[in-house]
Parts: sequence; structure tokens; C-alpha cells
Amino acid sequence: MVKKQFELLILRLNKNVMNEIKKIVESKNFDAILIFVLLMAIFVPIANYLSTDIPDHIQWIIRVNEGNASYSPHFLFFFLVNLFSFFSSNVSLMLFVASVLLSLATVGKYLISKEVVSSSVLDIAHPYKKNIIKTLSFMLLFCFAIPDFYNFFFLKKMYLGRTPSVVWHNSTIIAVFPFALLLFWRQLKLFDREYSSIFHKDLLIVTVLIVLNVLIKPSFIFVFIPVSVVLILKDFSIQDYKKYVIKLFPIFIGAIFILIQYISIYNYQIGSFQAKESSLAIAAPFDFLRHFAPGWYVPIAFFFSFTFPIATVFYYRDILKFKPFKYAFYLTFVGIVISAFIVETGPRRFHGNLVWQNIICAYLLMLTTVTYLIPTLWSKDRFSKKNIILWSLFTLHFLSGILYLIKIYFTKSYH
Repeated sequence: MVKKQFELLILRLNKNVMNEIKKIVESKNFDAILIFVLLMAIFVPIANYLSTDIPDHIQWIIRVNEGNASYSPHFLFFFLVNLFSFFSSNVSLMLFVASVLLSLATVGKYLISKEVVSSSVLDIAHPYKKNIIKTLSFMLLFCFAIPDFYNFFFLKKMYLGRTPSVVWHNSTIIAVFPFALLLFWRQLKLFDREYSSIFHKDLLIVTVLIVLNVLIKPSFIFVFIPVSVVLILKDFSIQDYKKYVIKLFPIFIGAIFILIQYISIYNYQIGSFQAKESSLAIAAPFDFLRHFAPGWYVPIAFFFSFTFPIATVFYYRDILKFKPFKYAFYLTFVGIVISAFIVETGPRRFHGNLVWQNIICAYLLMLTTVTYLIPTLWSKDRFSKKNIILWSLFTLHFLSGILYLIKIYFTKSYH
């Protein structure tokens, strides 16, 4: 009798434990917690054991603390690492703090991506919808340029010369990602709305996001400003000039911050990692990319960087009318043009500071392509040849990202 009661008690406890575990697994933030743990397992080794920009940035913060250097004009990530390290200049602590911040930023990137992807299937009721959205958003975090025989076996570089939608070695571009994505999504919603005051909540949020982008890493703002201005003014009417001025206010603030940064960096060398001066110049097409790969390979490199969006345009021409994709495409095009013709001179010539915007834009193209295609997973032709090909290409980008991480681990190089 006692044994039977004991067995019933154990069964009841097991059932309660399983119910609690089920609640945790199905909770809103469980996926984010799991992803954070995974990202820490990625960033801690990268920050501590690889030669990347992350330890270089930590060393610069230490120099700032010692009074031998000053913060760069895009100082916010460096300052936060310093703040949460209690200004200690303890390298191990600072690398750990940096890993935590980068993991949190990437979790933010995942959560925002999840919201963007889900926006296309709000009217679809399906028991597995949430899990599919989570899976696709998770895969996006790792999507990378698809390697080919030449770049993998001859150039022996998966990253340099390509335009992937993710990087793991540069702290500031990783840190700015969620704010760039949120700015993209918020600005997209502003285009078709009218406001009577620059103090409207939506405009103020966009203004704050622009400033945060500039203070962490201004790269995305280089393309955001010209593209957004053109889209706002495309139907300009002098009679309604006030509404255009109001919409342009956040961009005007961003332009002022960019100008201040330009003067600080190139005129006064404030926070420069190099002693010698640098400036901007016009160069031959794709001068930077041709430093890492032959000129004939550049179009091939772009093709394998954007295979999934290119194939989707081929099979679904209507995606060119999909506003999020159009906006992402315009941003990407302008970003590529900037990186193709404008270079830094001096010691920063081949640092790639004018190509970082392409990483964010490549991700936006991938994200908006997934957002456009996700309804096909519930359509009648979900098993059609074209859909199988497209989702297979997306999976190939994801597997390429996993391969890239494996390569980093074994070669100790992000190149």
C-alpha cells in the first residue's frame, strides 16, 4: 500500500515537473534565452582566442582608461563595455562583458527579425506557425554567402571579398545590428503616414534610433539617409512642403551627427586607431574587393552572396512590388555603389570601413525575402519545384554559415 502511494506521488510529481517544463518551453522568451546561451558559446571563444576586432577594441578601451587615447566619435559600444566592466581595464572581464553585450544584441536582432517575418502571416492560423517563424528567424542569424570551389579552395577565404549577411568578428557592426533593423522597420512604416508635428512619437523614435546607429557605428546611416530622402520626396509637392519637412526632420538630425563625426575623424583624427591621417577618395570600381579577389570574380562573389534573393526575384517578380523588399533593395544598391567607388586613403585604405553597410543590407534582403516567401509555406503550391528550390537555397545559405563557424574554429581565422 505504501509502495503504491509512493509510486502515485512520484507520478504526480513527474507530471507537475513536466507541466512546468512545458510551460517554460512554450513561454514567450524561452527561445531567446536558448539563443543567448548558444551565442555566448560562440562569442566567448571568438573574443578570447581569435585575432579579431573584438580584442583590438578592448585594448583601445584600456588605452582610453590609461589616458593614452580618446573614445572614437562612435563610442557607445566601447563606453558600455567600459561601464559594465566598472572601468577596471581587466582584459578577461572586459572580453566577457563584450561577449554578453554582443550576445544580447544578436538576440535583439533575432527578436526583431521574428516580428518582421510574422508580419506577413498575421492572418494565417496554423498550429506550427510560431515554431516555423522561430526556426526561420534563427536560421537567418547564421545565413552566409554560399562558398564556391574557387573561393574555398583557391582563395581559401569564405569572408573577404564576399558580402555575407552576418559577421562574427567586428564588435560594433554586431552591436548596431538590432538598432539598424528596428530603424529600417520603423522608417518603412513612416513613408505612407502623415504627421503634423516633429514631436510625434513615431518620428521621435526614428530620430533616437538614427542617433543610436551613429553613436554605435554609422555605416547603415550612410545608405539610410540618401535612400530615405529620395523615397520621402518622390512625390514632392511645394504646396505640402511642411509635411515633407516634418518627415525629413529625423534624417536632418542624423545628417548633422554624421557631419560632426566626419569632421572629428578626418579633420581632427579624434579616436583614430592610427596615428597617420586618412581621408576619403574616389577609386576605380570595386577597388577594395579587388584587393582580396580578382576583378573577374567580383560578380560571382555578389551572386553567391545574394543567391536566395536573386532566385526569388527570378521566380516571383511580384517581390519587386513588396515594399519591405524594395526598400531593402534600394539600400543594398546604394550601399554597393558607395563601397564600389568611395575608399579611405592612408592607413585605413583596406580596413573596409565603407563596406560595413553592405553586411546589414544583405541581411535586410535575406530577411525581407523570407518575409515575402513565408506565406508560400501554407499555399497550395508549397511543394512546387520553385518553392523547393528557393527554400533549399535559403537552407544552403544557413548551412554555409554553419560551415563558416566551423572554419573559424579550425583555422583560427575569420577570413
